[in-house]
Amino acid sequence: MMKIKKILITGSSGYIGSCLSWYFSKKYRIYLIDKAKPGKFNKNKNIFFNCNLLQKKKIYAILQDIKPDVVIHLAGQSTVNEKISMKNYYQNNFIATNNLLDAMNKIKVKNIIFASTAAVYKKTNKLLSENSLKKPISKYGKTKLMSENLIINDKKICSIILRFFNVASALTKPLIGELHKPETHLIPRTVSRCFQGKPMTIYGRDFQTKDGTCLRDYIHILDICNAIDKSIFYLSKMKNKNIFNLGCGRAVSNLEVVNNVRNKFAKKNKIRFTKKRKGDNAKLICSIKKAKKILNWSPNNSNIMRIINDEIKWNKYLSENKINR
Repeated sequence: MMKIKKILITGSSGYIGSCLSWYFSKKYRIYLIDKAKPGKFNKNKNIFFNCNLLQKKKIYAILQDIKPDVVIHLAGQSTVNEKISMKNYYQNNFIATNNLLDAMNKIKVKNIIFASTAAVYKKTNKLLSENSLKKPISKYGKTKLMSENLIINDKKICSIILRFFNVASALTKPLIGELHKPETHLIPRTVSRCFQGKPMTIYGRDFQTKDGTCLRDYIHILDICNAIDKSIFYLSKMKNKNIFNLGCGRAVSNLEVVNNVRNKFAKKNKIRFTKKRKGDNAKLICSIKKAKKILNWSPNNSNIMRIINDEIKWNKYLSENKINR
């Protein structure tokens, strides 16, 4: 079994990257790459390289210098917004991944863990396994699937592809969480607006579900970090390719999320229902049997109230530091 010592994280200044770099900081030698400089929430002293993955020569030089044992590839255009051009998604997801793989092959870095997405699957209300039909409808999903195929078809690379479902909440020791501008995700948006006493918005109330709102599979960021750690161990001993869904395997409706937040705050903020968004599934939930069996992993922190409680702690911290969402 190969001894893993050095980890390179791309997209390290983002939500997942900031949490992951702290989570691993006492276990591995961590190196960070991002085109954006680390924010104040990157609460560690890992070595940082300011680099856009479209800069091929710079990526090669950085990898040549580090020679990491594993690359965790989080970088990319992740906002699902059809107003963003296909060129933007194509460059920041597909071309960036291609550049990274090219540098890895030249330097003979063999292992990559790739952050993919539930958006690669065909729209369906059935439980999604790793073998479910892939037919993405968004530009984001299409370019993530293209990147997956690049990695799968690269015979020199050992890889684990992790298809994230709805990643949410915050680490609590230290407090590190989600801070997007604008914030589009339901849980942080709902917590923030409830905290401020503002109305909360739900898109669509005529889906074929128990309460008419979307059903989603939420996973705590701590369980994502743990799954990536398990993936590193798997790569160190197996040296092959595999794909895993990461969710909690349970569905929670948008209305349940909003009502749980309202009850937690003991507030009765108004709920506004607006038209459903184009492309929204009624139900998006995954099977996690494969990850449980092969990675020996379980989403132990992904109870919806644990997710909401930790998000509230993070939101309170932001508010106390006068950081608006």
